[in-house]
Amino acid sequence: MRVRPQLRPARLVRALTFLATASLLAPIGASASAEPIEVSHTRIVAPSSVGMGHGLDLLGELTIAGQPAVGRDVVFVSRSRSSADWHTVGTARTALGGWATYHVRSMSARTEYGVYYPGIHGVAASSTAAAIVHVIDVTASAPAKVKSGHPVRLSGRLTMDGAGVAAQPLHFMFRHNRHQKWHAASWDRADRRGWARIERRFGRSFQVGVRFEGADGLAPSPLAVQTVRVIQPPKPPKFVFPFQFPGRAMSSGTWTQDQGIDLAYAGNACGSSAGLVAVGDGVVIQTGISGFGSTAPVIRMSSGVFAGRNVYYGHTGRIFVHVGEHVRAGQKIAEVGCGSVGYSASPHLEIGVGVPGGPPCCPSMHQTSGEMLRQLLASL
Repeated sequence: MRVRPQLRPARLVRALTFLATASLLAPIGASASAEPIEVSHTRIVAPSSVGMGHGLDLLGELTIAGQPAVGRDVVFVSRSRSSADWHTVGTARTALGGWATYHVRSMSARTEYGVYYPGIHGVAASSTAAAIVHVIDVTASAPAKVKSGHPVRLSGRLTMDGAGVAAQPLHFMFRHNRHQKWHAASWDRADRRGWARIERRFGRSFQVGVRFEGADGLAPSPLAVQTVRVIQPPKPPKFVFPFQFPGRAMSSGTWTQDQGIDLAYAGNACGSSAGLVAVGDGVVIQTGISGFGSTAPVIRMSSGVFAGRNVYYGHTGRIFVHVGEHVRAGQKIAEVGCGSVGYSASPHLEIGVGVPGGPPCCPSMHQTSGEMLRQLLASL
């Protein structure tokens, strides 16, 4: 009778180890005989810049083993800076030529976009192809309001990703309101900080638009608009009472008529306490009138009820205007003379108006004094 040999414990452990190793090697040998994993590659095409708020189309190309891949989903990603993590923005399926398109609705800051293929069914994932898109913008600067006819400085600044872009032309356009078309274009080239400036005069309120039309590979900017209100000068009053302090005039019951109207400050005030002002806009054509004193001014009126006629101020002392000077309604021009100035017994003013087309001074007795009296009374 033969006795079967018994496996010693050490031999049993070695046998089990051999069987386990053989089972691990079997899949490796099988995979070596399978088809190799195919390599994928992506490429992205994007504009280098777009205008602030504008959209763009990203184009991603997928090739597998060097051939265009149709009907595959590629992933588009973005990030604000190269050191940041990618964020998925969307997927798109490749079509003819292996191209896929993804539309970005609006851009407001510099962005790096990428595209990659995640890999599936024996195709390896691709690396991420990337492209940076910059943002072009223009800001307009103008005063909120200006005086009619005064020079106005208008400015525009061209930026890329917030930094000024130099040496590029900026286009300035104008219109009176948003319902009109832009017109009257002007141009200026940006300085080293991106600023362009022009200066013009306007007679009415308007809008200014500033835009970069695109050049040297940079995308056009959006249109920046500012509204400027033009303030019209107030219309001169028809007639201003000739006393600087009308409330201090003696009552109209004391006034008298001859060539003009004689009136006085209360208490027969004179000098610095009895100032006289222009009754309207005009030009000083004469100082000094026989019988009215050596300083008496005559003004050729250009506004108000006496426009085109001459108004004289008799019995003045110190004056603040000279021949040829333009004066405005209400402007201080003289003072009532102290003592006897010309043919006068006490400090007072005689103011009168000449006849249309007549000499610098003066009208006949009571010829025009009624006209002057009506205006004096109406202006109080």
